[in-house]
Amino acid sequence: MRIEIFSTILTAFKFCWTHRTQFYFLALPAVILLAIFSTLIMIFQPQEGLQLASFETANQHIRFSKDFFLYSYTGSIWQGLALFLLLLFKIFIFSLYSVAWHRFYLAPKENIKILDCYIWKNRHWQFLWANLKIFALIVPIVVLAFLATLASMFLAPLVGVIMTLLVLVCYARFSMWLPSSAVDQQLSLNDVLFLTKGNGWRLAIILLITGLIAGVLDGIATTLIANASSALKVVGDLTQDLLTKLALYFIMYAGIAVGITALSVSYQKLLEAHKTHRTVGYD
Repeated sequence: MRIEIFSTILTAFKFCWTHRTQFYFLALPAVILLAIFSTLIMIFQPQEGLQLASFETANQHIRFSKDFFLYSYTGSIWQGLALFLLLLFKIFIFSLYSVAWHRFYLAPKENIKILDCYIWKNRHWQFLWANLKIFALIVPIVVLAFLATLASMFLAPLVGVIMTLLVLVCYARFSMWLPSSAVDQQLSLNDVLFLTKGNGWRLAIILLITGLIAGVLDGIATTLIANASSALKVVGDLTQDLLTKLALYFIMYAGIAVGITALSVSYQKLLEAHKTHRTVGYD
């Protein structure tokens, strides 16, 4: 069986639009927490009105610029720690949200409760592990593709495009680990390759087109939000930043929902195509 590219893409967008209310309630906790956390990071940013230090030595007046404080102990260690914690928090929230949305499509009979979606379980560790496996497999392929491009001399542009497509195809095939881990189905590398056999390019095109469309829509919405946020300056910088981040995170997670749905649709179709070879059940 060959996956229908445009049918899969349309199904993903249609599902997200039809279930936009469910998306809103599922994404709301993640968006609020991320917006608040990322806004608080502003506290650790050097302020414009920071008093700059200066002293005199050997008849020379030395004055430190604000950049010095950005990279000094007092200016960067707390900021760096805050940004690192924010990164961990984003990974934590992304895993919870992604697993929940995968299950929302692949396990429709499950009575999904928002609170339960944000409780860390074993399947979330499996989802993280799946991401790490994909990363570990993709990095060597990317390195080899880069070296092949460098070694191709005058054909570098053409080889670069081919290698980029090859990397995308590999990622598309490995990405089936993500929906499978979300529904507690453990697949080996051989299982994934067997499941996606003959559909690598189709999966890559599906992910590429879905990502491009979602990216364009996100970009338009982000531009509108950025222009509108200037009117919020009267309420203060922190409030303006918080409200802007709330809107931007909602847009970002809407795009993520489309990508997740495209993976789920593809995974479900591949399972149905191979149901004579393998029986899969969902918890």
